[in-house]
Amino acid sequence: MAVALLVRRYYVRGVTPRTNLLKLVIFILLIIASSMGTSAYWGLNPRGWIGYTITIPLWFFGTMGIAVFLPQERTPKVWGVPLVPWFPSLSIAINLFLMGSLGARTFIRFGICTVIMLVYYIFFGLHATYDMAHQQIKTESSKSPEEDGVKQSGP
Repeated sequence: MAVALLVRRYYVRGVTPRTNLLKLVIFILLIIASSMGTSAYWGLNPRGWIGYTITIPLWFFGTMGIAVFLPQERTPKVWGVPLVPWFPSLSIAINLFLMGSLGARTFIRFGICTVIMLVYYIFFGLHATYDMAHQQIKTESSKSPEEDGVKQSGP
């Protein structure tokens, strides 16, 4: 979800220049890779600290790169996540760290649950989303201008 939030906030198809899209992809990959590196180092050498002097600054520079070099293409109208891109980037780091600290059996159970939820979404949730979108289109096209809040001119 945090990666999706960053993409939604910093990328708009047809508006965002290709160079900014490339920068966004590179910075997000840097955030993810450094977060995975931190988790891997914790698992391999929990009492060490040298690995963190590499992975944590990489995470920081990836996040700083988004904050400094990329303009936000969308801003929330009512409410949005504060301190973007810092909170989403921290969320990515924490979630990958937690996933990396799972034991093998737990990770297998996590994978099985994820597959079950994806199958459910593909067969039921996606269909329900499609039906709701088409129902809204039909409802909006059947509204009269007065119902839609549009004033008509004339006598």
